[in-house]
Amino acid sequence: MNNNLLFLCLAFAVLILSAVTIIVAPIINRADTSLRNWGTQNCQQQKDTYDYKNKNNKYTSEGLKKVAKRQVDECFSQNAMHDLEYTSLIMDIVFGFICTILGFLHYYEVGKQIEKISGLIGLITGAIIAIITCIYVGYSASLFNNGVERNYYKLYSNKAEYKWKDGKYTHNYDESKINDDPDVVHPRYRDVGKKQYNYNSEYYILSQITSSEVRTCTSFTNANTKNGDCEYIWGSNEYNTSITYIYR
Repeated sequence: MNNNLLFLCLAFAVLILSAVTIIVAPIINRADTSLRNWGTQNCQQQKDTYDYKNKNNKYTSEGLKKVAKRQVDECFSQNAMHDLEYTSLIMDIVFGFICTILGFLHYYEVGKQIEKISGLIGLITGAIIAIITCIYVGYSASLFNNGVERNYYKLYSNKAEYKWKDGKYTHNYDESKINDDPDVVHPRYRDVGKKQYNYNSEYYILSQITSSEVRTCTSFTNANTKNGDCEYIWGSNEYNTSITYIYR
């Protein structure tokens, strides 16, 4: 394979992959209602509120202050993520198209007198594509790993809210850390693709059977007293929990 054909194939691959990515990009396609305000949130107002409360000791605990600061940082990150997705993917497809055209010109030996200039253009646009895409991927990976999904609470793998453990019913998080960090009760973005946070036919069917554990083990009177044979306690609506698969 000669260099011109290799350049054409790579440029065309970038163009196709960019088009596919735009089609499935979560923010551009508004894949979930929670993404619709990314890019339009007033983060500066949130920061001003945080600064005022922090300066005037309005936070009643370090944990609440930590959560408020994290929410401000997440707001800026979400706005930046919105802008990066649009910028990187639009630039990728535009520059990918330019490189593809140049690849065709080189392959068919059109305009050989400007081959060096067009080759330089292809090299520069290719470098820009690589840099912008790497920034976008890195930023999205950071938000994916560290962002908190506050619309949901941590559940066990079978969708249960509590588990009988060490003589009491406990949540699927370290309850001793709540005061230090109230967000410990919520899953991270990286976790919401797990089965307990999405609709599951098996548990929905079990919830319709009066005698099933999922139907009968939905409450307890005392966390330190076991509710019959109930190893787990389910919330009344946990089996219906469903998150759009935007994080996978």
